[in-house]
Amino acid sequence: MMKWLTTIVFLWGCSFSSAQAKPFVFACEPEWQALAQEIGGDQIRAVSATHGRQDPHFIRVKPSLMSQIKRADLLICSGADLEVGWLPLLLRNGNKTIQAGQPGHVLVSDYVTNIEIPQVLDRSLGDIHPDGNPHVHLDPQVILEIASIIKERLASIDPDHEKTYAANLKKFASKWRAATTRWESAKASLAGHSVVVQHKSFSYLLKFLGIDVLASIEEKPGIPPSARHLAEIVSIIKQNPPLAIIRTPFDTKASSNWVAKKTGVRLITLPYTVGGLPETTDLFKIYDQSIELLSN
Repeated sequence: MMKWLTTIVFLWGCSFSSAQAKPFVFACEPEWQALAQEIGGDQIRAVSATHGRQDPHFIRVKPSLMSQIKRADLLICSGADLEVGWLPLLLRNGNKTIQAGQPGHVLVSDYVTNIEIPQVLDRSLGDIHPDGNPHVHLDPQVILEIASIIKERLASIDPDHEKTYAANLKKFASKWRAATTRWESAKASLAGHSVVVQHKSFSYLLKFLGIDVLASIEEKPGIPPSARHLAEIVSIIKQNPPLAIIRTPFDTKASSNWVAKKTGVRLITLPYTVGGLPETTDLFKIYDQSIELLSN
């Protein structure tokens, strides 16, 4: 089986080498575009189907995306059904190498340990993800693990630059481990605190920092809260004041604004991904800025 897979990957690489100069990476989200660029550097081209202020659950499949995915040599997406509403439509236009089961198809959630896997699957419970929480990029260890996978895939399709990809990975991993140590030092002042979330977008980050979730403004995932639920949230907050109410740049603002006004608890928009806030220009700054905002 392994020999067969090796042959497939080798032939895939040969096909690529004769076809074009640089691997073309199609990422579903900005974090994976940024990570691919860290490993690929000038030897690759990378695009993202979404931007930092756009909800990756819901995007419109535009002709420009159709055109880009036709040229893709490597697809990198979060998976766990985060893109279920639009990625299958795009893949109908993608070439064979990026289809499910092929070496050019990488769903990050397939390679890591997901959290919040539901025990019961029922549409009445909201937009739940059967394979667990898909926002895996907010776990620093996941970034390192996927960086290695991206390096291997790029080296397979573009063996002429394997040493460059390996060197880039080594440099990135060194910087990322140093940054992770810095972020872990911030946990001392944050661990044990609680927050109210708009949606479970930050579960991996909160777990890493040791921050508890006091309540969720969404009564059910993806469904606007009722007036009764919001009143319950206000009551919970008054009994156990949290560190903050947190939301992404693309979350609807009305309900979290209302709860913050009723309780006096500070409301924070965390960057969530690259480009989520103007200052968040790379992967490192997602964590740097999120921790800074939570700590102030």
